[in-house]
Parts: sequence; structure tokens; C-alpha cells
Amino acid sequence: MDTTEGQRLDPRRRQAHPERLVIGDETFIRNDLLAQELGVSERSLNRGDRAGAPFIFIGGIKYRPKTRYANFILNGIQEHKPQAPKRRRRRTVMS
Repeated sequence: MDTTEGQRLDPRRRQAHPERLVIGDETFIRNDLLAQELGVSERSLNRGDRAGAPFIFIGGIKYRPKTRYANFILNGIQEHKPQAPKRRRRRTVMS
């Protein structure tokens, strides 16, 4: 018995929403597509939310602003000063 023919797909699913939205001068990309573009899982992408990553929910779907999210990523670059070489102790000669 084939039931897939008569079933209607849920209109709330992610694929029913646009991949990109332009609001004002900002382009918003669907969260799952941005994760795919960056080569990470969506869960990894969502870890940045605690640190203040920009996002917005539109129609129950998470979108991220393209330029603001890129700036957020660039601000997270860590630069460490190279460690100073260890100073060698001089041996004292005991008499």
C-alpha cells in the first residue's frame, strides 16, 4: 500500500522557505545552507549563538545576515604573541 501519493508535505518545513532573503541592504541566508557553505554541521554553527553570533527567525526558520556573520567570524580570530625563548641558566662552579 503506497501512502506517499496522497500525503501532503508539511508547508512549515525548511525547504518550503526561501534560501536567501534581502531585507534593506542585508542579505540573509538560511542557517542550514550557511553551515553547508562553511563545511560545518548546523549544530557547530549554532554554538556561536552563545558568543553573540547574529541571527533572526523569520517564519520559524533561522536566518543569518551574511556580512554581519562574516564580521563575527573574523572578530573571533585569535592572535597570540610568540613565547620568549627560555633563558638558560648558567652553571655555577662549586669549589
